[in-house]
Amino acid sequence: MLGAEGIQRSRSNLSHNVKHSMTMAEDKANETAALTKFRQRYRKSEVIFEEGSTGSEMYLIHSGRVLLSVRQDKANQIPLVVLNPGDLFGEMALVDDSPRSTTASAVEDDTELIVMDRAKFLFMVRQQPEFALSLMHTLCQRLRGMDKRLCREGASP
Repeated sequence: MLGAEGIQRSRSNLSHNVKHSMTMAEDKANETAALTKFRQRYRKSEVIFEEGSTGSEMYLIHSGRVLLSVRQDKANQIPLVVLNPGDLFGEMALVDDSPRSTTASAVEDDTELIVMDRAKFLFMVRQQPEFALSLMHTLCQRLRGMDKRLCREGASP
């Protein structure tokens, strides 16, 4: 099991791999200029994507924070987690081609995300094994966290 230092290192490696590989994919000499075209900014409470929508992109948080929530009914959302810089989200739609399982919204103004479409995602999985391993690590952490949460809440099969 990874401690806080290992998780931070994993986030840092993932962030570095995403930035490095996207720059390679675009064959740009200036990394900052190349990344600018992949960035999107959101205002506080602005919806990035909605639960049930079709997903063709994943996101890496460059700055700000993002809330993932699920619909309880037409009027209410249940918050699941707040993600921080270095975290990624939206990847499941690229892996299994299913509708979005959560709604993602910006928690604060000037939340900046690095956006990766399916083509860039597949390029990175094929060309950067470290990226694929970091992604698997993230998915496993989330699954383990959900297992613990279900046990605490007393869910039964």
